[in-house]
Amino acid sequence: MTDTTADLGEQVFRLVYRSHTTMGRENRPAEIDEIFEVSRRKNPALGLSGALLVWQDTFVQVLEGEETTVRDLYATIASDPRHETVETLDEGVVSARAFGQWAMAHVSDDEGADLPAARGEEAPDAPHATPRLEDRRQEMLLDLMREYADPDIKPL
Repeated sequence: MTDTTADLGEQVFRLVYRSHTTMGRENRPAEIDEIFEVSRRKNPALGLSGALLVWQDTFVQVLEGEETTVRDLYATIASDPRHETVETLDEGVVSARAFGQWAMAHVSDDEGADLPAARGEEAPDAPHATPRLEDRRQEMLLDLMREYADPDIKPL
């Protein structure tokens, strides 16, 4: 975990997108590890924070930082051959970072994830957080990310 909270409390640009991965299942764990390694190494210097939810073949990612930097990274991600059907779900200026303490939080049910994507007994096939988080902004955004992991949910 890398602390990027230097401007927590200041307005920041946030972009949320969803994509379908083209990574083969056999290579996926190593490729996902590489994505987190690279983003955790580069994002602090760029003033970026965020979270990447990995659910089955779907990615939902939140990017937070200066608008031009976020949009440049998003353009790079959208052209990455490991993704297809990249769609913007939400974007805009917000009052504070939700993931300022992470250069890139890993949200999944994989061992070593920063935040869980498992849903309780009521819906075992869809991602939903347990336990509840203390940061209400982060909790709400994670819930939205988990909903967007369902490919039948359309952007706002």
